[in-house]
Amino acid sequence: MKQYFSIAVLTFLLISSPAQATGGLACRTAGDEPIIVSLGFGHVPSAGLFLARLVEGRKEIAVTATQWWLSASELRLALVSPDAITEELILIASWNEASHTYDGSVWRAGRQRWVRCREA
Repeated sequence: MKQYFSIAVLTFLLISSPAQATGGLACRTAGDEPIIVSLGFGHVPSAGLFLARLVEGRKEIAVTATQWWLSASELRLALVSPDAITEELILIASWNEASHTYDGSVWRAGRQRWVRCREA
């Protein structure tokens, strides 16, 4: 009887665990007026980017992601204004095994800054 109870409990725990179907990254520059990029995406083949948010200082900037690439070794992202006329941000970062983050650069308004992206 004890064995069946253990199997039932284990089965229940496996069923109740989250599916991990979505994920995200939070990217931030250093300094007093940081640039913060929040990304949400699916973990299944052909899943799209469903969240792209840009905050500079305390101001949220409306954006749309026109291109993005995430692999085990690299993250690339292009954000534009909702009307697709103005380039708002370019982000290119490489995987840093030591810190388990993507580290690289963002370009915004003609200025390049260092950025670090962590799983969110």
